[in-house]
Amino acid sequence: MPSQVTGSPHSLLARCDVCAGAHPGLCSVLSAAQRERLNALARRRTVPPNHYIFRDGEDAVTYASILSGVVKLIKTTSDGERHIVGIMYAPDFLGHTFAKYHRFSAAAATEVELCTYPRVAFTRLMLEIPLLERWLFEFTTRELDLCRDWTLMLGRKSSYERLASLLLMIAQRARHAAEGQAAENSAQFELPLTRSEVADYLGLTIETVSRMIGKLKQKGLIELRSSREVFVRDIERLAEAARQDC
Repeated sequence: MPSQVTGSPHSLLARCDVCAGAHPGLCSVLSAAQRERLNALARRRTVPPNHYIFRDGEDAVTYASILSGVVKLIKTTSDGERHIVGIMYAPDFLGHTFAKYHRFSAAAATEVELCTYPRVAFTRLMLEIPLLERWLFEFTTRELDLCRDWTLMLGRKSSYERLASLLLMIAQRARHAAEGQAAENSAQFELPLTRSEVADYLGLTIETVSRMIGKLKQKGLIELRSSREVFVRDIERLAEAARQDC
């Protein structure tokens, strides 16, 4: 699998200090001394778009913090069908499971930069630094809440509202990643999924997704500046279309 592993502990510490100030990620809850201990375990890894980070059924030997980029989570059924079951952004955490093997696959939707940690050493460090365990517990709880919200959305919302909800989620993440550079109440981002993947994720057909994109464009809620580049002029209006608080 083509990927690169880079970074000394000192360069990772400098990057971690930047991340702690910009994102509410793993390093943000630690002191400088604790971050240095975590960085002693860490290795930087860059994964190109559409390459796997790990696959369903492989040994779960590492954890990873997402530094940049978008990761798609994929579940393969017993008959070989692949389904998108989640999308993760910085500063999300990959591999927070007690299972011996991965129960889903993770692939880079865009170029992804990761900070990876050996599972055994990271677990040992969690016992010594309770803040790590606390952060992972809170992160897992938020993920569970998002899964419940997404299940409700798929069961109760129309196809138009489902697509608006997905674009709203991505727009909000894009604004967060822009660190205040985005114009007030607007967002611009590259759609990290193909239309067939969007259809799979939302439980729709490709034709329905294309039709709903056209409807959102017609109402002036989104602009397509290329086949994948989306501009949202007014996030509050998009939230209204999604029947969701902004």
